[in-house]
Amino acid sequence: MITSLKKHIFIIFITLSFVISAQEKPVRLIEEKQKKRTILFVQNDTDDEKSVFLKVNPTGYRRSAQRPIIRKIPAKSKVQMLILIPLTDVESHYTYNLIINDELETIDVKRSKELKRKDSL
Repeated sequence: MITSLKKHIFIIFITLSFVISAQEKPVRLIEEKQKKRTILFVQNDTDDEKSVFLKVNPTGYRRSAQRPIIRKIPAKSKVQMLILIPLTDVESHYTYNLIINDELETIDVKRSKELKRKDSL
């Protein structure tokens, strides 16, 4: 009885591990290497629009990509985010941070001369 219970638990465990590993991320970074450049895309496979924050830390590339990129990615689409051109005779690689949000939050900052005058008093 105990061995059959162990077999059932083992079969359930294997089945769950296959199901979990087969699932892909709904929003992901795609790298497309060409002859003299690397193009980074973000693909959204969900039914909703997502906002994406992408920060790339490149080493050995011509263009500096230190600034973060914030974009809305429409549902079921693929959007080009960045083109990296490697330097010759230098090993090039990069790391990235990709943060996905459901919607982009806008921050409304109002600056006026009156506020500056009050703060300086």
